[in-house]
Amino acid sequence: MGTLARATDPAGDPGGRVSEVERVESGDVAQVDQKPVRLTGKDAFWLHFTLAAGLIVCIGAFAFELSRALGGHTFSWIYVFEWPLFGGFAIYMWWNLLQGKDRVHRPANRPTTGAADPPDQELEAWNRYVRSVEADDHPGLGRPV
Repeated sequence: MGTLARATDPAGDPGGRVSEVERVESGDVAQVDQKPVRLTGKDAFWLHFTLAAGLIVCIGAFAFELSRALGGHTFSWIYVFEWPLFGGFAIYMWWNLLQGKDRVHRPANRPTTGAADPPDQELEAWNRYVRSVEADDHPGLGRPV
């Protein structure tokens, strides 16, 4: 499995500088055996409301374009077939969002292994480059402040 790098700021400041990089195995997410959580309550209500509003728009646009197409506007026939596809996609996404298939469950704390991972040479070279660029960076020389 490949590895990903996740930047962390120990101070928790979102606007601060990154001081360390934590290695994350990309297979860690796939190993978690949890079922998706179905939406309920207020979130489900807004999802249903959004779907209903979207379907009303799709049905209205379909009827409008059908009347135009039957009236002689040849180009409107494209939209006659397009709006039902949009409505079908809205239903597909509604079902996936309602069933929780859009959410990935990650473990809260990853168990640490006894052996430390070897340092990533490319990442260290990149970090050295970034530090050198930041050290040479002067306000007013082409970079907005």
